[in-house]
Amino acid sequence: MSTENPRWKRHLTKVLTVLLVFMVCLSILQWFIIIVLFGFGTEMLKDAMIRQAPEGVEREYIIETLERVKSAAQWIPLSFLTGKIKIRKLKTAGDFAIEANEDETWTADEINSLLTMLNASVGYKQVNE
Repeated sequence: MSTENPRWKRHLTKVLTVLLVFMVCLSILQWFIIIVLFGFGTEMLKDAMIRQAPEGVEREYIIETLERVKSAAQWIPLSFLTGKIKIRKLKTAGDFAIEANEDETWTADEINSLLTMLNASVGYKQVNE
């Protein structure tokens, strides 16, 4: 019996090919799940902030900011690699949102701070008029 048995190499190649196809399918599925979760999260946050927004906060500014974040999140692998979205800043904004909404009410300062943080996470610089 020879040490170079081509049979086990063929079986190993088939198994590795199946695993590669499985991993590619799994990564595509994960990508779509991440996109859906980001979209769901931004819609939930937008609805909560618009409903609870006090005087001194423009509802259109909330919508524009969260749509900007949502559109950047739609291309999350590419936008992260190109630097269009900064995950650390987005996480910091999320932590701030959780802390600010512990009492289930938003103040104008909390909303404006959160919107500034979200705009910074997608690289949008606000022009003061």
